[in-house]
Amino acid sequence: MEKDEMIMDAEVRNKQIEQYLDNAEAEFDRLLEEGSKKRQRNVIRWSALCGVAVAAGVALLLWLGPQRSTPDVPLTPVQITEGIRQMMLLDIGEIESIVATPMGSYAILTASLTDGSSCSYILKCNDAEGTTTLLAYTNN
Repeated sequence: MEKDEMIMDAEVRNKQIEQYLDNAEAEFDRLLEEGSKKRQRNVIRWSALCGVAVAAGVALLLWLGPQRSTPDVPLTPVQITEGIRQMMLLDIGEIESIVATPMGSYAILTASLTDGSSCSYILKCNDAEGTTTLLAYTNN
């Protein structure tokens, strides 16, 4: 009988150990899953925080950045005359007349040629150097 009791006690102990191990395994899996979810939440929080910080930095740079707008200074008659002189030096044909149409810091110079055609140039003044430049050409 003692042997049977010992076997029964051993079986009961084995069942208790198995039950404890099953519970421990389930608890371990639950803890791992909890930690994984917590890490995901932390990654999402840090990503959102970094995104907000980058957006704020870009907005700050754009707000504090130097304004590169140049004042719209109209061309002077002397500068328009210089542009007409440059146009007359070009080999575009026999010029009958030149019309200058000022448009703020630019002027459109249109030359009517003796053959009936016309040429248009855009005159721009370089404020730093004070020189004029013919930017574009179209043959009409």
